[in-house]
Amino acid sequence: MDLDLLNTRFDIPGTFLKAAPYGAGHINDTFLGEYDQEGRRVRYVHQRINRKVFPNPVAIMENIHRVVEHLRGKMASRPPLERERRILTLVPARNGASFWTDDGGEIWRTYRFIEGARSLDVPESPRQVYEAARAFAGFQRMLMDLPGPPLGETIPHFHDTPRRLEALRTAISGDLRKRGTDARIEIEFALGRQDLAAGLLRLKEQGRLGERGVHNDTKLNNVLLDERTGEGLCVIDLDTVMPGLGPWDFGDLVRSAANPASEDERDLAQVKVDTTLFEAIARGYLEELGALLSEAERASLVLGAKVITLECGARFLTDHLEGDRYFKVARSGQNLDRCRVQFALLRSFEAQEEDLERIVESCSGAG
Repeated sequence: MDLDLLNTRFDIPGTFLKAAPYGAGHINDTFLGEYDQEGRRVRYVHQRINRKVFPNPVAIMENIHRVVEHLRGKMASRPPLERERRILTLVPARNGASFWTDDGGEIWRTYRFIEGARSLDVPESPRQVYEAARAFAGFQRMLMDLPGPPLGETIPHFHDTPRRLEALRTAISGDLRKRGTDARIEIEFALGRQDLAAGLLRLKEQGRLGERGVHNDTKLNNVLLDERTGEGLCVIDLDTVMPGLGPWDFGDLVRSAANPASEDERDLAQVKVDTTLFEAIARGYLEELGALLSEAERASLVLGAKVITLECGARFLTDHLEGDRYFKVARSGQNLDRCRVQFALLRSFEAQEEDLERIVESCSGAG
């Protein structure tokens, strides 16, 4: 695919200048394109959706279109330039659709690039994770009155953690790459936490937790922060927005943002839940959403962090055993290192669970 053809497929005025790979996402192929528009250099984000991960990319684009239009309506009173910075803007294809299909059947989409904003893989301050938490909670709040039928399920059973452990067992039994021996400790750790894996779904089955529209992938780097003010601006990467449980979103943000170590840190002594960062996340999340959460949802927030961390570690471990088919890797063993970080973080959650519960309780009055 020649990237310089994309402005002929999407409604992008001006002359194509250049495009290059962009970001550090594990799934889709992302490129930053630059165009000359009457002497102004304007940037756009082009993405090719990974059909191996998302077998129904059209359903994804239907979800995203519904969500961004709903958010735009919620912010209708704000100035247009502010709305453009707080909501992803899909650039339509020349045929009017929200995506374009190339000759190979690949689905492409284009967003306007949000200038003056940045994302972070590792937090630099409590203020940053507080702003991220407010942004994700605000996103969830605005989806509460999304009209029409429920959003489509873009990845079935995405946060079905017991099913993720079953997939791990299948990978262990196959072990086609003969990697199981080196991962023996991690395998035992994951399979020894089956009761934890079922914790949130058990509450759902009991009727104590209800579904709502949630992001489902609330990593720190999926929210843009204003470069000048540090404010949380825009929630991005909407491929997994679909019905789910609120504690999933809180838990995934804690998993990614309350640990100051990198995702593939090899010195596991650096991996821990930083209670200052955790408190900032809880405060931001509950200030924005707390009044709308049920008592059971608030009581399940720490559990959500533990479950999602277990799940993410199991997914990295499964992918390592299966030959790194899902998550992109830059080196051999990177997915196993990612798994080890998640399990070290879960140990830290377990060791500090009472303290974390007290922090949530102290922040609960914020909403």
